[in-house]
Amino acid sequence: MLSIAIENAGANKCVLMLVRDDSQSDTKGERLLIKGSITEGSEPVVLQRLPIEDSRDIPLKLIYKVKHNRQTAVLLDATADPTLANDPYIIHQQPKSILCSPILHQGKLLGVLYLENNLVTGAFTYDRVELLNLLCAQAAISLENAQLYERSLEYSQQLEQSLNELNAAQSRFHHLVDNVPGVVYQYRMSTDGVISMNYISTDCYSLLEITPEQAMSNLEFLENSVHPDDIASYRKSTTDAIQTRSSWHWSGRIVTPSGIIKWIHAESRIEHLADGSVVWDGLFLDMSEQQAALHERKLAELALQQKSLDLQQALTDLQNAQLQIVQSEKMSALGNLVAGVAHEMNNPLGFIAASLKQAKPTVADIVEHLALYQSSLPNKSEEIIDHAEEIDLDYSLSDLPKMIDSMSMACDRLKNTSTSLRTFSRTDRDYKVPFNIHEGIDSTILILKHRLKANEQRPAIEVTTNYGNLPQFECFPGQLNQVFMNIIANAIDALDESNHERSFEEIKDNPNWITITTSVENNLVKIAIADNGKGMSESVKQKIFDHLFTTKAVGKGTGLGLAIARQIIVEKHGGQIIVESEVGKGTKFAIQLPLSA
Repeated sequence: MLSIAIENAGANKCVLMLVRDDSQSDTKGERLLIKGSITEGSEPVVLQRLPIEDSRDIPLKLIYKVKHNRQTAVLLDATADPTLANDPYIIHQQPKSILCSPILHQGKLLGVLYLENNLVTGAFTYDRVELLNLLCAQAAISLENAQLYERSLEYSQQLEQSLNELNAAQSRFHHLVDNVPGVVYQYRMSTDGVISMNYISTDCYSLLEITPEQAMSNLEFLENSVHPDDIASYRKSTTDAIQTRSSWHWSGRIVTPSGIIKWIHAESRIEHLADGSVVWDGLFLDMSEQQAALHERKLAELALQQKSLDLQQALTDLQNAQLQIVQSEKMSALGNLVAGVAHEMNNPLGFIAASLKQAKPTVADIVEHLALYQSSLPNKSEEIIDHAEEIDLDYSLSDLPKMIDSMSMACDRLKNTSTSLRTFSRTDRDYKVPFNIHEGIDSTILILKHRLKANEQRPAIEVTTNYGNLPQFECFPGQLNQVFMNIIANAIDALDESNHERSFEEIKDNPNWITITTSVENNLVKIAIADNGKGMSESVKQKIFDHLFTTKAVGKGTGLGLAIARQIIVEKHGGQIIVESEVGKGTKFAIQLPLSA
């Protein structure tokens, strides 16, 4: 939470304080403890238990105000706030912007979140405050769930302790009398195997709904009342105890004569008598309330698990939304830049092309007119002859049309480049439109052409396109261009990284290459982008599409590109993207898109 808050709120510092209930201590009421803090550029410090009174890193006066009022406080310029003019922290640290927000759940104060920006005033805008309120709401749910889980564990420990105490009491059951809770009994088996009941306490009616006399006269009273679903376990435990002459333990359900279902626990200890007979001294206990409590605990645990899943899903949705916002802004900025460049190229390019078109016949007329002058003046002066030789007139007359043709060809190439730029930067609509995927790939290669060129470290990267006969494909073109951009840019990065320990000549002998292949099979458009870089290990390959996972150095990768690429292919187009890679043998990304999607 600290990392998300400081990243999205525009803060330099974030401190999380949680409430500790001191109702059992000498100091009554709620106390705030600093549980964690983070400063921009450093790792979070968590699992603290520092009372705020002992901290010099927060403005206590403001914290107490938010704790008391339970309302968010936003200070555009903390140093100018008269209510904090004498606060030691404000005087010493001189922070600019401050945001202090209570963490509430159903009106109950669970903690306080404090953020500050010590560089600029007015850093906490309305949108950032709204986002922080959402984070605080989610944090409140998490804290409440954690407390619920803690209470559940405490109850479980209490229940376990009660059962342990009960087991200890059962070990001394032969000393109990009729007023002991539960039903005390004693069975006896004679040397010839005849079983009889010697004793059962008067409390048996409240548990079994039969009198002691009825129980003594009918040894099968318990088996006759056992629930049908539990009869097998009852008979097995009883048979084992009799055959092995050992202690007897059984827990299960019975159905009383009035139709009430009860959970009982039966336990007995065997004693071998001097005459060769044995007796079982035991106790029947009503465990219905404990089973109901256990059932409630299980329901609470299930509810807690569901809330945790809901919170995790909310966090995942938030991360996906952030991912989409970041990438959309990035691609929008790139698209606007590319579209602007293409637009600015078109006007002068059109003027040059039109001028060249008009100049070509004009130059031809001038050349023809000059030829007439040359033919009609056979006796040229020395000055004209010298000047003609000085400027190499014959060469200029033959080369000038070629120069104009070359400039026209250059205009055509620039026009194609402008078209490719517009293709790459096109904005998607709310619905799919027909698109030539090859144009998208070509425009992406054009955008990355400066990275493919040779430099002082390596020769140029060879890009080979093996295009199949693809039909117009209904899709979101701008999003597919994002996918091509991310994968090809990653391929270039991988190739550059694989060149680190290779000389220019070694790279030249085994050049870098990227191959792009397209085809249509079984109503699927298939696009494969392969390189001969260093490849990746199996562990990296398993996490390559994970949110925020990257193998690049700090500042060179965000971990968003491939996660977004997978989202665009799978969720937006109903396709799939598979990575095939082996260390030292390169990587291939295989994309499949259904034509009927």
